[in-house]
Amino acid sequence: MSDGAPVGALTGRVAVVFGATGWIGSAICSELVRSGASVIMVGRDRGRLDDMHRRLGGGDRIMPAVADVTSPLDVDDIRRDVLARFGRVDLLVVSSGVISSSSFEDGVPADWAEMIDVNLRGLLHASQTFAESLLAVAGQGAPADMVLIGSVETDPHTPRFAVFNAVSAAIKQLARTLRSEYGTRGMRVHIVEPGFGVDQGPMGPDEPASPGSSPRPRESSPVTPETIASVVALSAGLPPGANLAEVLLLPMRTMPA
Repeated sequence: MSDGAPVGALTGRVAVVFGATGWIGSAICSELVRSGASVIMVGRDRGRLDDMHRRLGGGDRIMPAVADVTSPLDVDDIRRDVLARFGRVDLLVVSSGVISSSSFEDGVPADWAEMIDVNLRGLLHASQTFAESLLAVAGQGAPADMVLIGSVETDPHTPRFAVFNAVSAAIKQLARTLRSEYGTRGMRVHIVEPGFGVDQGPMGPDEPASPGSSPRPRESSPVTPETIASVVALSAGLPPGANLAEVLLLPMRTMPA
């Protein structure tokens, strides 16, 4: 980031966004492009990625990339292709996720396995695969950021989401541990935890809710995907010596007249 550049200016940065086609991920991609970054949009649906590429104006600065975050081979291929095209990665955003809910005694182990596989194991794949690239940039004294999209539900322990809450807590702990491990090497690790109101249920990072889960607030919540995206851009745009480490985004309660 050059001297005098405004906070949030990401011109020249190279960002990889996993979960790019979800409602949070797509907003993050739009904000990063608007802020001047080159953006590699990673998702499973080629058609949706191509639609996003057109909507964001196309051009060489935006790269659609089809991959499943749960496949280490897919994630490795993305890293290889990104480095071949852009030469580096200095911003990683992991926004892939699924969510299901039920009382614990009625839970379906296959649903638990999917959440663990996508939300945690997939996040581990992406974070580990790109850590070396981020550390290489940080070692040169330039900004390098890993941003994990979590959930505020790790704190209120919302009923019917026990397994989702447990997985989200693991992500939060991973972010804190990696921040300690990599902070001394110049790499920043951030976690952004959106909350959507007590009566609306928790919010999975980036994919449609599974059958039986609570409705996902969109227009009704002031914590919009665009709000989350602006926090991601702000975190990455800070000078290298500062880390907006953990962000808890909560809707303001309506005050009585």
